[in-house]
Amino acid sequence: MRSFFSTLLLLNWGLLLVLLALAVGVIFLEDFINPQFRPILLFLYVIVAIFGTFYISITIARKVTDPLSMIEKKTKEINAGDFGVELSSPDILELANLTSSINEMAKRLKNQFLDLTVEKEKFNYLLQNLKEGVFAIDGNKKFLFLNRNIPSSIISENSSFKEIKSSVKNRELLQFMESKIKKSAEGRTEFQEGNHFYTARIYPIKSNDMIYLYIGVILDVTEDRQNQLIREQFFQNASHELKTPITSIKGYAETLEYKLNLLPNSNERKFLDAILRNTDRLIRIVEDMLTISRLENHKTILNADFFSLFELLQTVSDSLGVILSNKNQTLRLEVSKTLKVYADRVLLEDVLVNLISNASAYSPEGSLVLVKADESSEKFKIQVIDEGIGISPEDAERIFERFFRVDTNRSRKEGGTGLGLSIVKHIARLHSGEVYVSQNPKGGSIFTFEFPKK
Repeated sequence: MRSFFSTLLLLNWGLLLVLLALAVGVIFLEDFINPQFRPILLFLYVIVAIFGTFYISITIARKVTDPLSMIEKKTKEINAGDFGVELSSPDILELANLTSSINEMAKRLKNQFLDLTVEKEKFNYLLQNLKEGVFAIDGNKKFLFLNRNIPSSIISENSSFKEIKSSVKNRELLQFMESKIKKSAEGRTEFQEGNHFYTARIYPIKSNDMIYLYIGVILDVTEDRQNQLIREQFFQNASHELKTPITSIKGYAETLEYKLNLLPNSNERKFLDAILRNTDRLIRIVEDMLTISRLENHKTILNADFFSLFELLQTVSDSLGVILSNKNQTLRLEVSKTLKVYADRVLLEDVLVNLISNASAYSPEGSLVLVKADESSEKFKIQVIDEGIGISPEDAERIFERFFRVDTNRSRKEGGTGLGLSIVKHIARLHSGEVYVSQNPKGGSIFTFEFPKK
């Protein structure tokens, strides 16, 4: 096997030698040939030289073009996904190396293609057997993929490569999809179809700030919703049923206190005070339970309006004055007198009462409770900062759950119900806002209540 240069050189030298030999023969024969035939001999020599050169050129061209044609054909087959048989090795070294590289590339691509096919089948099997319904949408608002767990009452069957507008049957879901695709954003929504409740999420898949497709997930939450409704109904019914006997117990206890006229240090007086104190605590728990039930059942209508936050905080400060003075605590307001918020005044007062009373309960005597508020172009932010025991990261995740307490002994001593922060969380949701807690660098906790301006 020779290189192209050496092959070309040898063929040219071979042609040259042949032409030289013919030239010597012509010169030798010239003396024996009649002069009138000498031009014919020269003409024959030229013809042989021309056709010899032509033959050598054709031979060289074929040695190059034939293998190149095979290589071109092979690359087209590889591009079409047909890896076929290997190319035979040409006689020219450079082309032999090229065909060897193409054969190796074809083997590697074939193995990769087989691996991708196996992975695709695994991924497709996984998606098809998920509990959730999964779909993919391209930039032209057409479905690329849908698994079989999407109910046909929501999205028509066999909707792959069809537009979402003609395939999605549920109007709420269609509006949600179109809205998120238009904004190029992710989102979550809840909708109902017949007797079933669903949640849907959509996520844009980006690369270099360019969105290639959207992945969506639909989950049937009917069972969870029914269980939630049962819990809420039980919670509400229990609250209503408990309120009457607790009120009756308190009435009888107050009557006994008035009628018996017991001595302050007597055991009977201590027992009666304990009954009254725990009855008041039960009443607060029942009232908080009723408040949560009302908020969860969406029976509370949000009466939002603009009002002065500083004036509301002064009202709250007056109502909590006794609690703060008993522990010699100071409530400081760093709120602009001109700041007006857009919210439900009654519900926001509940938020502030709960947050400030919690800050007082979990802070030592003589400490400072600070309330700060400001606004940005999009939202209001209110912070209640204490110098108390603080909240660990583990407890911070559960602090807004019902009846969860960081310090059980302290909560019982202070008479807390364990429902105040849960109420705050529900009021934040009603205002389309959020509430969260963070560590105070100086010790204690910072509770932040944020909600949009409108």
